[in-house]
Amino acid sequence: MKHRNTWITIAIAVVLIGGYSAYVVLKPGPEVNAVQVSPGKIQSYVEERARTTLPQIARLSMPFDGRIAPISIEPGTPVTQGQVVAQMVSDDLQAEVSIAEAEVAQINAQLAVLADNAIEQTALQEMQGWIETMDQVKLGSQAMISANQARAEFSNWWVEAEEKLKDQGAVAEEKYRRARTESAEAAVDLAVAQFNDQAVALIATIFDLGPKYIQEYLNLKTLQAAALEQERAAAEARLAEAKRRLARAEIKAPIAGVVLQRLIESERVLPAGTLLLSVGDPKQLQISADLLSDDAGLIKVGDQVEIYGPVFGDLRLTGQVQRVDPEGFTKVSSLGVEQQRVRVIIKLNAGELARLTAAGRAIGIEFRAHVRIFTDAVSDALAVPRLALLRANHGNGDWALYRIIDGRAQLTPVELGIGNPEQVQIRQGLKTGDLVVISPPKDLKSGDKVTAVKQAGEGIGVE
Repeated sequence: MKHRNTWITIAIAVVLIGGYSAYVVLKPGPEVNAVQVSPGKIQSYVEERARTTLPQIARLSMPFDGRIAPISIEPGTPVTQGQVVAQMVSDDLQAEVSIAEAEVAQINAQLAVLADNAIEQTALQEMQGWIETMDQVKLGSQAMISANQARAEFSNWWVEAEEKLKDQGAVAEEKYRRARTESAEAAVDLAVAQFNDQAVALIATIFDLGPKYIQEYLNLKTLQAAALEQERAAAEARLAEAKRRLARAEIKAPIAGVVLQRLIESERVLPAGTLLLSVGDPKQLQISADLLSDDAGLIKVGDQVEIYGPVFGDLRLTGQVQRVDPEGFTKVSSLGVEQQRVRVIIKLNAGELARLTAAGRAIGIEFRAHVRIFTDAVSDALAVPRLALLRANHGNGDWALYRIIDGRAQLTPVELGIGNPEQVQIRQGLKTGDLVVISPPKDLKSGDKVTAVKQAGEGIGVE
């Protein structure tokens, strides 16, 4: 009986051990989420917050210090190019123009006077006639001197002859005295003729200087006219500036569009440069995104873009990259971290604004949006969710994932291709139909048994 019980106990132990062994062998592994990969299209993209902007916003400001009249035009009002949208009080400016015009007119009148040389030309002609006359008078004066000189010499000779005859008693005293008288008269006539000749020479000299004085006066008038020409140029410049200021007092829209913002309403005195209005064309709406410089290096002009966000409702607009700024800038994030960013400008595709209007969406400037810029695509790729990847323990930063083979998780090194925040292309290490673990547990090791819970694939290239 005792041996029988022993054998029963041994038999039970064997059954229990065998059953436990069978349970251990046949026990299913822990459940893990898994997807089965298949070829499909995958796109790499960069996502970032963005805002609506315009390629050109005209910011109208005070052209110079002055008083602005009340601005009545409302934001949202359509305007045409060249339309007056604000007006400065121009009374003082008009007065400046009038004063400048009077100054130019006065200088022109002075120049007209200086340009009239008729009197001087007449005087020159008359002086030339007088000079010719004086030349003739000088000749006559010289002839008179010569005649009186001859008469004086003859009278002197006659006196000497009469004196000799008187001493000889051949002539009477009366005749001698008459000869002396005639000699004295001849001497006086000669002196008078010489004096007259000197007077004529002096007058001739004066007449000779007359044309020189007139010419010097004409030269002086020419210099005065040149100086007035300079004054007129300066006065005309002041007049042009006054007219320009008066014209700029009418502040016009440089582009067609709508009034985006009105900063000044009531009349007041303002300094130059004070912003008054901004004008832009909503039909030129574009998207501006400030990307991290690391991401911006992947972007090129022409890349396709998807634009979305609460402001667009259920619509997802399309566009393409129009410009990537060549210079970055530093921007502090909401967490206080300095980041290098690059501005990217995105142009909406044709018809997208019409879609917005048809959907009843009124989109303005500086509205928040989100963009997804597609940088690359592979049409026949094996892709896995990014959550399936983990760093391989090789010390070199290689990537790996867990494949499920015969109910066991097998750590498999893989080579990555393009990717996005959701998926990554696997270039090497997988084949079509492989079952891949998503978000593997931290304690999972290669070779462990697992029970795959298939999930519907999310994204392209996963099923």
